[in-house]
Amino acid sequence: MRRPFQRHLLLTSAGLASVLTAMPALAWAQTPGTGEAVSVGEVVVTARRREERLRDVPVSASVIDINQLNERGDIVDPQTVLNSVPGVKFLDTSSPSNSEITLRGSGQGRGTSTEAAVGLYRNNMYVGGGVIGGRSLSRLDLLDLEQFQVLRGPQGALYGRNAIGGAVAVTSARPKWDTSGYVNLNYQFETELKQVQAAMNQALSDEVAVRLTGEWFDQPKGFFFNASQRNFIDRQEGYAARGQIRFTRGEVDANLLIEDGLYFLPGLRSAFVINPGTTGFPLGYYTPKYTSYANDGVPAKQRLQSIIGQFSWEASLGTLSGTAGFRRRVSTTENDTDQFDPATLAKEKARGNATTVTDANAATNNNDDFESLYADFHFAGAQVGRFNWLVGLEFLASDDQFTTVSGRTPTPTNTSLGNFLPGRTRYKSWAPYGSVGFEVTQALNLEGEIRYSSDEKNRQNYGFTRPTNTPIAAQTSEDSEDFSNLDYAISLTYRLPADWIAYGRVATGYRAGGFNATVGDPRAPNPVIPSYQPEKGTSYEVGAKGDISRNVFVTVAAYQNQVEDFQGQVDNGCAITNPVCPVLSTAFIKNVGKAEVWGVELTANGRWEVLGGRLRVDASASRQGGKLKSTGRPIQQNPEWTRAAEVNFRRPVSENIQGFVNLSYSGQTGGFQEIDSTYPLDDRDLLDVRLGLTFPRVEVSAYANNAGQESYIVFGSTTQVRYSDPRRFGLQVRYRW
Repeated sequence: MRRPFQRHLLLTSAGLASVLTAMPALAWAQTPGTGEAVSVGEVVVTARRREERLRDVPVSASVIDINQLNERGDIVDPQTVLNSVPGVKFLDTSSPSNSEITLRGSGQGRGTSTEAAVGLYRNNMYVGGGVIGGRSLSRLDLLDLEQFQVLRGPQGALYGRNAIGGAVAVTSARPKWDTSGYVNLNYQFETELKQVQAAMNQALSDEVAVRLTGEWFDQPKGFFFNASQRNFIDRQEGYAARGQIRFTRGEVDANLLIEDGLYFLPGLRSAFVINPGTTGFPLGYYTPKYTSYANDGVPAKQRLQSIIGQFSWEASLGTLSGTAGFRRRVSTTENDTDQFDPATLAKEKARGNATTVTDANAATNNNDDFESLYADFHFAGAQVGRFNWLVGLEFLASDDQFTTVSGRTPTPTNTSLGNFLPGRTRYKSWAPYGSVGFEVTQALNLEGEIRYSSDEKNRQNYGFTRPTNTPIAAQTSEDSEDFSNLDYAISLTYRLPADWIAYGRVATGYRAGGFNATVGDPRAPNPVIPSYQPEKGTSYEVGAKGDISRNVFVTVAAYQNQVEDFQGQVDNGCAITNPVCPVLSTAFIKNVGKAEVWGVELTANGRWEVLGGRLRVDASASRQGGKLKSTGRPIQQNPEWTRAAEVNFRRPVSENIQGFVNLSYSGQTGGFQEIDSTYPLDDRDLLDVRLGLTFPRVEVSAYANNAGQESYIVFGSTTQVRYSDPRRFGLQVRYRW
């Protein structure tokens, strides 16, 4: 039923677009003339720590600017954008608190303490790290954006730690020298979501400007119902506020950002799918697709606070840029590790089922208080003859205090209420880096990049029995490790006619080692190892980019990554069907050997003025694969195919009124979820539709997310599955001045 509906929806949207194109173009004075059309390749990026045109950078990159972001509607989660980028897999665990971005097969580690394998940057500040929430961008990071960049392939030389698969860099809108602002109102019908986002920009003088940004949202309903607690697991609410002040004088430009956000986010949600004859469940056990009987009902909670200062100084020798910031992220999640409430468990046992589950009150509460201090200063030298150069220094210090509190039902033989497991990991890292480029000829350019990283980590874990606070020796340990690495990148670029370039690139990446945050259940058949070593990768890439016509910009790239000491996610073997350890499994990281990942990526971006309106088409596709050399198992979270397309058309429908339609499609095929299981990734095809009218100051639109009602499994195991969100309809009103 889904496929015919999608076809009908596409035909309907195409018909609406045809109606728009058939209407007379009465007023289009603001439309640039045909000769003023700007190629996508002219977009300015900072892929090499300096401002350059996208078409000149020998890196496979995707850039989404403010206009494209606005055309998609309010961006509140990174998946909305990343689904359109080739080679990217956004692992939606059903809760933003521990979702994860993987890129070219690198980045696995959800629910563990490993660093992300994709560098995450906000306003040039590294924002990854921590046990909960450090492997994806937060909602606050996406508020009031100016640009979204995805750099594919190792970026270890210039972006440093954990950019082994690539880097994602977002830029917030900064104060401008005008009086402007907006208010966005959003309402979703199925979930009763009410959302307000607003920004106000004011120039106080020729040298000082300020910008205030905020959001508030409340979603009391959802799709995933907890029948035990009588509430929705995916309900959410929150608010955030941000203030910025910018100062410029002569060649100096400085900006200070302060922000605070408090979010109650959807919790983890699962449905049981256990076939008859399974150990402990001879009759089988199934729960409705969007229903849980777990006896925890608390959503995830996250508090984010940041202070980020930036400056640039343009001198005759080049440009000095600096970023320094402090970030604190406090996260809390709760999980019913047996996924039963007492009444449901008693019912199942009465009919001879659920014989391995011993306690309906087994639960864990995870608290993560992560603080980081970051600084980066680099000087991009002006071109001197045939040479360009850059030098920089980066520093990161983080302190992560993590606590797990487990709960259980006391018995006469074991009066414990559970365990209290506090832990702390401190991390210090510094790295000098630089690059030098040389124009061998007018057409041939050679560039080298290098970075030396020095990392120091230490960890303390402790365990106590509740409520007596008796120490648990097996849960107590202290470790310290020092890591260092030399990363490099060598790029050879050849300028072809018609402003095309062809390039070859060899680059390395480095992912620091570390410690697993918890030892898990002591009954586990596959015990959690205390630590793991760094992961190192080398990538070989060739590509080309340029215009195939005056209005179409294309990028094609092929790559192969060789990874040593691949950090793979495995679990401890616990399961509710395991009579020895009848609780949910604990995920942890270990080095699983050498890995190889390869792929081919294609992106095409077109901009036209047709039929009196503006048409934008962005499309991408990728084919990738990979395996562990030791076992031959495929790399996890690495779909065989990804594909995406976005069509946006807007045109005047009367004087001072424009109509528009935006279609955004993404899909993936093939791949596996985990290295140590054969559970496949679900194929999916998603379509979002947005239609509306734009007046001089007001825009009104209606939208349908997952318009084709696509249903797929975002995570699955032998006993549980987590399903995707159903279709959502909504209305949005924007007022701008």
